[in-house]
Amino acid sequence: MEEELSLQSSSNVAINRQSNHSMMSYLWVRLLLIATAVKSILGLIILFLLLIVSMSVLIIGSHFRDSHHCPIAPNISLFLIVAGSASVEWIIFSIFLSIIIIVLKHIQSLMLVVLIILIALMIIITNVFLFIWAIFGSIWTLQVLDTVQYTNPHINTFCQQTLYQFTLGYLVVAYILSALQCWYRLCVVMFCSIQEQ
Repeated sequence: MEEELSLQSSSNVAINRQSNHSMMSYLWVRLLLIATAVKSILGLIILFLLLIVSMSVLIIGSHFRDSHHCPIAPNISLFLIVAGSASVEWIIFSIFLSIIIIVLKHIQSLMLVVLIILIALMIIITNVFLFIWAIFGSIWTLQVLDTVQYTNPHINTFCQQTLYQFTLGYLVVAYILSALQCWYRLCVVMFCSIQEQ
């Protein structure tokens, strides 16, 4: 009887390993992981540096959240707060997913596979939201570019110089990093598809 239970449990483990291995071998799952996780320590270091940048975006936005800091475009601080918060969320999810991928070479739990897929989907949804939010931030920031002034806070065209110029710089860096990230992921996907053929 004990031998029978032992054989059944070992066959269940083998079936679970096989089904999880086949789940991770699907092309869409691998592409999802390529699009959301890094697989190196250097990638994790870059994510930690981006976490510091995102925290500074959140701090600057929170510091200048009152509308009297920028009456010409009061939504700029809101843009920074939301962008910083969403970026922190995206980076923390990316770090967590990347650590799972780096540490666990062979994923044998169906629950872990489902968790990985859910985290990857959250990362993609957050990235899409951040891209759309950057468009709104660009509109709010660039529509007043010609009329903003930094010297007289009693006029409606005033905006705190640190807030406005930080937002402009953040937008430029965000678009450059987004383009580089898309280019890198596209190259990795193309390399993986060529390698499979």
